[in-house]
Amino acid sequence: MKVVQVQTQAEAAGAQRVSDMVGSGLRERGHEVRTVFMYRKTAAYDDDPFADFVLSEPPRGLAGQIRASAGLMAYLRRARPDAVISYQHYGNIFGTIGGRFAGARHIIANQSGAPHKHGLMGLLTRVDKLMGTLGLYQANVVNSAWTEAQFADYPSVYRRRIHRIDHGVEAPDRHYDKAAARAAFGLPGDAWLALSSGRLTQVKNHIALVGALTKLPDLHVALAGVGPEREPLAAFAKEHGVSDRLHFAGEVPPSRIYEFLAAGDAYVFPSMNETFGLAVAEAAIAGLPVVANGLPVLREVLSTEAGEPAALFAEGADPADIARALADLMRKPDLAGRLADLGRGLAIRYSPSAMCVGYERLLIRS
Repeated sequence: MKVVQVQTQAEAAGAQRVSDMVGSGLRERGHEVRTVFMYRKTAAYDDDPFADFVLSEPPRGLAGQIRASAGLMAYLRRARPDAVISYQHYGNIFGTIGGRFAGARHIIANQSGAPHKHGLMGLLTRVDKLMGTLGLYQANVVNSAWTEAQFADYPSVYRRRIHRIDHGVEAPDRHYDKAAARAAFGLPGDAWLALSSGRLTQVKNHIALVGALTKLPDLHVALAGVGPEREPLAAFAKEHGVSDRLHFAGEVPPSRIYEFLAAGDAYVFPSMNETFGLAVAEAAIAGLPVVANGLPVLREVLSTEAGEPAALFAEGADPADIARALADLMRKPDLAGRLADLGRGLAIRYSPSAMCVGYERLLIRS
């Protein structure tokens, strides 16, 4: 089957990692799969032989958005895929419309967030609701029980198309030496180091982790990612005299994420809004003890099949809560080791193979 995956932007983020795994898994099963990005945001996918870009840079203004949307539809008309799998709000809307015009027999959407009520995201939510109700896509994937519950008051005809497929999380394929990993990313060799990764935006709440530096003088923090909050984070660190203990690793490509994670003593995920939290699941499976915001979805994802928490949860994820949790890990190596063991066990629960089988079944059944 010829499959095109539609993503909004090309960058090293969670939704893109999922489409990487889905594409790779479906190709292993004999399908022809490419991923098209409406625009190139970073260099993360420049060397991917299965990636295409509609625009080479982010669109500017309404004219740019129209060019990206029209270019995507032209791409799909040329590709003539049997199936379209779309991700994120714009990818879902324009991938579905473009897939229909291109004659795709199978269209699968992914829900990357809870429904919104206001602003532009509220408008996109209403469009998605209409498209799902009308059956413009045959299947609608959610990645957790929490996410599925957010659509409980939607029309039954919409909910009948919802299918839960938990994200797969690839386990490390090799062992990385901690000292070598720190040297590779320019990180201090002898510090107690907490890591975090993801796009540097306010919703990811990295400021709470940087704030923990002011409360723990022996702590160092390394952030992997790019985004608009980099300068505010650096300014905060400078203002509070902790710049020498805050390290920016820049955008880490998917192929090196486990090398980066090997550099850490713990991983902190203070994000304020998630539907799964792929980055923190990767860190747990890599064997890092995790401190995470106590969001219901993160409590769900970061629990073993027996229901045992595989992380410390900081309610509200403010600097004081994070500092207390990290202090516990610093003082109690037995606790850190136990959490690391529980985290590694999540690899069984989040199998990339099982995820890809789920998508293939939808393609066959749709």
